[in-house]
Amino acid sequence: MRKNEGANPPCLVSLDWHQDLCYPCEVEKEWLHDLDLFSDGDVSIFSWTKLAGNNDGHILCAAYLNIIGDIYVHCRQEPFPDSWKDEELIDKLGNVHTIKIFKTYKDLQNALLSSSETSVFFDIDLDFFSVKNGLSDDSFIFSYLQEEEIRKMLDKDNPLIHWVFERLKGITIATEPEHCGGLLRSNKFLDLISDIYFDPELFAPKCNWKWKPKY
Repeated sequence: MRKNEGANPPCLVSLDWHQDLCYPCEVEKEWLHDLDLFSDGDVSIFSWTKLAGNNDGHILCAAYLNIIGDIYVHCRQEPFPDSWKDEELIDKLGNVHTIKIFKTYKDLQNALLSSSETSVFFDIDLDFFSVKNGLSDDSFIFSYLQEEEIRKMLDKDNPLIHWVFERLKGITIATEPEHCGGLLRSNKFLDLISDIYFDPELFAPKCNWKWKPKY
């Protein structure tokens, strides 16, 4: 893993059904202090053996290490009444990271377009495209955004996505098949993202972003 350059690491913009914003406990902070970020092996082993298995702690662990800056999450989960209030995390260097959680896409867009952020990590968890998530309430009944709505939301000419791509430093896609209602549904969403952003398809020879020049 490369060390961040400059005082301000990229912010994180995340689309997720869940918030995934659990704070590292004191023991986890000790582990993070001891982690050698220059060793791919150490980082891999740490991610495998010590990050929470339900993946709800990885974002704020990265913030605690100052790998990411401020955090902007658009999600559907509302675990408690104050779920939408801004929060703060102080990292191991004493930097303050603001955590902003948004109930609507429009609110996320308004916040980012008026921000001073200059670089972005973009995270898409595919369960975000479920509206009713049957795994969260044990009903196992799912409903989903329509394809047209997803395409409009992720279109490279959409003001928010255009803003993100102008500042993009990296993108992550979490397939989340269980939380999508099954592997086929998850693959359908992944195929849709591939069609929206890549030509030829994701992982094909000479795969390239549609918004960048050809090889």
